[in-house]
Amino acid sequence: MGPILDCDANATYAPDQQIQGVILSCLEALGNPSSMHRAGQRSRAAIEEARATVRKVVGAGEHDTVVFTSGATEANNMVVQALAKQGGSLLASQIEHPCVLGPLAQCERKGGKVVLVAPDRDGVVSVDVVRAAITSDTSLVSIMLANNEVGTINPITEIVAAVKAVAPQAIIHADAAQALGKIPCSMADLGVDALTVSAHKVGGLSGVGALILRRGIELPALILGGPQEGKLRGGTENVLGIRVFGEVLSLLVREGDARRERMARVRDLFESSILGELSEVYIHGFDRARLPNTSSVYIAGVRADDLVVAMDLEGILISSGAACSSGKPEPSHVLLAMGYDEDHVRATIRVSFRADSDESDVKRLVASLVKAVSRMRAVSQAA
Repeated sequence: MGPILDCDANATYAPDQQIQGVILSCLEALGNPSSMHRAGQRSRAAIEEARATVRKVVGAGEHDTVVFTSGATEANNMVVQALAKQGGSLLASQIEHPCVLGPLAQCERKGGKVVLVAPDRDGVVSVDVVRAAITSDTSLVSIMLANNEVGTINPITEIVAAVKAVAPQAIIHADAAQALGKIPCSMADLGVDALTVSAHKVGGLSGVGALILRRGIELPALILGGPQEGKLRGGTENVLGIRVFGEVLSLLVREGDARRERMARVRDLFESSILGELSEVYIHGFDRARLPNTSSVYIAGVRADDLVVAMDLEGILISSGAACSSGKPEPSHVLLAMGYDEDHVRATIRVSFRADSDESDVKRLVASLVKAVSRMRAVSQAA
């Protein structure tokens, strides 16, 4: 077995060698940013520099709010729970991440009005289905920019225009955790009022994310305590994680196009190879706009969970769905919402490449997949 091959980058994009060097340099000064001494002030300056970098990368305005959180889950909960308390109708898609669907379900149990719209067969939330569900009392619309399992990209700009035409007071939120670093995520271009991003999806450290709010939008504090993060999130900031996040985003500014091109080239090679080597294979959303690194692949005659284990034994990491739910027996809620039956869903794997993946990685992955699938199909037919 060769070195570990990470083809599950949508779960956690581990820091590459360049970022590992950044992490080591950031360890030199980790003072409490609320302290007045020089170590504290260095940390405060580093946090504010990272905040400015986040604004730049996501196309936010100088006076827009950037709240550093423990990750995308906290950021999504912050905006959804806050709007749920203010009343009105809440709208999202059926393929949102569980950290959006969870607080929406809680709101509904407490008597709130929640509307979940379905995607099409390719996993895209269309403008028409959103427009049909909007009412004048809609207070929040939360539609992810790109799906974490299938990779399809939603027409957020058009959705914003449709929502504002009927409910101009509605806050429009986009979860961009999976999109950041893979496609442009400009709030100005998208027209959204709130955006969620995550550090470990782009090679930073786990435990850091951010919620960006358009100027004038005020939310109640989710964590009460000290004055940190504009009094929206009490507690000493994760200085190391935030500093590394800022450095990774600076890298994306410099190398973003090249990284995206490498991802797309490797992903396309994988898809053409697997379609050529195996029969009865289907790639979800193949002809639609997708993230450049993501493939959701149905392979007839196998169970995805068994295939994940077989690949792991070969030192190759893939997934049978989102990492936060792939350890559970339930099938993917995303593929079910797209209209596929449970057998189809349980035979679907997700492959997601890093920017430093190359052709040799694809050859190793495809060879191992073909061997494992052929073996599983032979056993199934013999039974």
